Amino acid sequence: MGAWIRIAHRGASGSAPENTLSAFRKALAIGVDAVELDLHGTQDGEIVAIHDATLDRTTNLTGAVREKTLAAVKMADAGGWFHPDFGDEPVQPDATTVKAGAPELVPTLAEALECISGNAIAVLEIKDPTIGEAVVREVRDLNALEQVVIISFHTSVLQDVRGLEPRIPTGWLVGNHNNGASPVHLCQQLGELGCNLLNVYHGLITAEFAYEVCRRGIALWCWTVDDLDRMREMEAFGVQGMTSNYPERFATV
Repeated sequence: MGAWIRIAHRGASGSAPENTLSAFRKALAIGVDAVELDLHGTQDGEIVAIHDATLDRTTNLTGAVREKTLAAVKMADAGGWFHPDFGDEPVQPDATTVKAGAPELVPTLAEALECISGNAIAVLEIKDPTIGEAVVREVRDLNALEQVVIISFHTSVLQDVRGLEPRIPTGWLVGNHNNGASPVHLCQQLGELGCNLLNVYHGLITAEFAYEVCRRGIALWCWTVDDLDRMREMEAFGVQGMTSNYPERFATV
């Protein structure tokens, strides 16, 4: 296996509910260099790890995260949708004891960092474009500057983070909406943002694309690769970081 960075996408989200402490712990047990997670803000200014702007898909509750307090978000079961083992088992009418395990909850940024820090880098994807300052403040308060990389599709977020705390490495996420953009142009845009990392949807990456990025001294990561043949192709192209829902597959690349 080459010396590229192994990144667990939303934790080991192929075998545990995404963006939960269980998924993060599974990724760490497998052995990764970094754990990626998604961030949104709550109504009362807290930061939580969840991919969508609503609770609908990955919990048993509904509604926008932005319109919920942290206490309300913490009422959600964030694991039962994935598998009953991660959910809140209902108590039978004649049961004398409750389920020993607790349901998976939506973690706060602080809880996620406590779980990941010291074992891997936390790659924080800021989904909510209004929370850049709050994320930087919390990372500082938790003394986690050396433990994080911040990435986003939102260039405004990256500009905010760079302005507030230039010591935090930042990466621009590039997806299908950038399809057709030349790697040279993307590198120029990255330079304007002051970032040093391009994190690109793997379907856009060819050998030529990777060469043009890497020879300009820019780190190139890709997301999200679950197919072994494609993982091997990314490695052959010289991609320096690879994100997967199944980080256990990295060992066979």
